[in-house]
Amino acid sequence: MFCLLCDKEEKLYDGLCKSCYLNEFQAVKVPEYATFTVCSHCGATLKQNKWIQVGYYDDEIINDAIQKDITVNEKLEDVEIFTEITNNRGTVYECILHVNGTVIDSPIRQEYPIEVKVEKGVCPDCSKFHSGYYEAVIQLRADGRKLDDEEIKDADEFIAKEIQRLCKTNKLAYVSERIVLKEGIDYNVGSYNAAHKIALNLQKTFGGVITESRKLVGFDKSKSRDLYRSWVSVRLPSFHKNDFIEYEDKILRIEKIGSHKFVGLNLSSYKEESVSWKEYDKTNKIATTDDIKKTTITNITPKQIQVFDPDTYETIEFDKNELMNSLNIGDEINTIKIKNRLYISI
Repeated sequence: MFCLLCDKEEKLYDGLCKSCYLNEFQAVKVPEYATFTVCSHCGATLKQNKWIQVGYYDDEIINDAIQKDITVNEKLEDVEIFTEITNNRGTVYECILHVNGTVIDSPIRQEYPIEVKVEKGVCPDCSKFHSGYYEAVIQLRADGRKLDDEEIKDADEFIAKEIQRLCKTNKLAYVSERIVLKEGIDYNVGSYNAAHKIALNLQKTFGGVITESRKLVGFDKSKSRDLYRSWVSVRLPSFHKNDFIEYEDKILRIEKIGSHKFVGLNLSSYKEESVSWKEYDKTNKIATTDDIKKTTITNITPKQIQVFDPDTYETIEFDKNELMNSLNIGDEINTIKIKNRLYISI
């Protein structure tokens, strides 16, 4: 049998001698150009059907873009393919595709010029952001009162910082809408996980209690699962620092508000007492600093101190404690009357 190209008589491969066959062999079929997709909003790149954040378009991404559009000759064995970027013109990369392999027990090396073009698209996360998508609502409320302007300002700043921190690892960590209601502020957050973390940190910073509920809002066909929306309520306490509350028949002046508990000064024993937020619903705010009245010390003995009732001007006696050692007759001191009983607020 004779080679169709050189008339050489030897074993043929598809009508060609080994030398001609290797010369004519095309290791891969290359398209006119290859493409890869970049999100026009955040710069994420679609790689192997997954969107990833990259700082630049590396060789691996461009190599993947080429290999998804080429067809490797099924007769090529021990295949190795890599891409060399030779030039970049804006959204076009000029490349050389290097193909190594074995055919008829003979090694071959071939090169193919190819252009790779960047196509613009929108990743799912950016699509969600620009459509106003959200998975959770942080409901900032105050128990039995309106939120103070200072509380709202502090919460806005706190949430903005939390979003800035969380968005580095979670692209759905954003507030799609901030809604002012008469009962408080709602923050629509793209990610439930982000909303949950923000709510926990809000509570650690401002105190209060967290409650949570969720509702079925749809079905994700692409992932074959139900879609839920969560409402995470952060309920700030009814009281502020220096307000007065009743707890287990004791009158406490709030000294500290923490993440796990709050601390009050017992106005009967003048000792600090800690109360867990789990016990919050057992408390009752009964007075504020606006209810404080000044009165005058009329007499001091080693064990007692006497003052005027600021309403009736009757003389009221109190057992003396260490906090009162610096007081003198004639000094003005703060008092608070609760349930017709007068307390000294030092």
